[in-house]
Amino acid sequence: MSKLRYFLLGIMLMSGWAQAMNAVIWQPQARDAQLGEAQWQALMVKLHQQGFDTLVLQWTRYGEAFNDVQQQQALFKRALAARGAGLKLIVGLNSDPEFFTRQRQPQASLERYLTRLGNQDVFQADGWLKGIGAEAIDGWYMSAEIDDLNWRSPEMRAALTHWLTQTRQRLQRRGGKPVYISSFFAGNMAPQSYQALMADISTTGVRVWVQDGAGVAKLSPAQRALYLDASVSCETAGAAQGIVYELFSVLPGKTFRAQPMPDSAIRQQLARTPPCGKDRVFFSLRYLPLAHGTLRHD
Repeated sequence: MSKLRYFLLGIMLMSGWAQAMNAVIWQPQARDAQLGEAQWQALMVKLHQQGFDTLVLQWTRYGEAFNDVQQQQALFKRALAARGAGLKLIVGLNSDPEFFTRQRQPQASLERYLTRLGNQDVFQADGWLKGIGAEAIDGWYMSAEIDDLNWRSPEMRAALTHWLTQTRQRLQRRGGKPVYISSFFAGNMAPQSYQALMADISTTGVRVWVQDGAGVAKLSPAQRALYLDASVSCETAGAAQGIVYELFSVLPGKTFRAQPMPDSAIRQQLARTPPCGKDRVFFSLRYLPLAHGTLRHD
């Protein structure tokens, strides 16, 4: 091994990659309320037994969903059950269903909108700190996903990094928890330009996970590999923190609908590992074979 590789390995260890997570994302849906507490607890135990160490809640509010006290209390119970099963917990915050549409606003309006998003995330975090306590929370997840289309101009990039920096600083003042976000690519940037976007996000202190695109399948496997190799590089400063491996296949139609990949494809996805021990995250819980018959995915 060359001196350079020894040096890079040392950097990886110091940066926390040696403690990388093996996580699964749960996207709360209203129909999940039909699941009994004992069933949910058993599902969390299975997750832990199969080697997962972290549950990521994709959001704890989605538009007006999960906004009343009863729904929030139900999410608190789900989260604490995951902790009781031995899983770490990363709490997703507010998700605006109109996020991608609102990005097309004039610059000044966009900046005010992003400030409101930050305020809503902080409000949500405060509610969870009060609801389950800081000791039960291992990180925050910003539910707004960063694409490779809308943040290409210098002005948009500046708005993006300002929003992420300010929100991360405010969230970290609430217990010093790390802050995460995810990003996806669809061929709207060259791989090296997308790598630069990841580097810009890293300057904000927010840890970014790159979605692998296997479920959406807008690009070929070879094309996706180019983006992943560039953006999750072990030898590039500011590279992404890990990869989100998709476990679903998109169904035809104008409205997004998905089904689990075939079991053989899911096994291949579950066997994948990011380079140099970075975070390994799977989307999503309801598509895992161990959740079939428990969480609906139709």
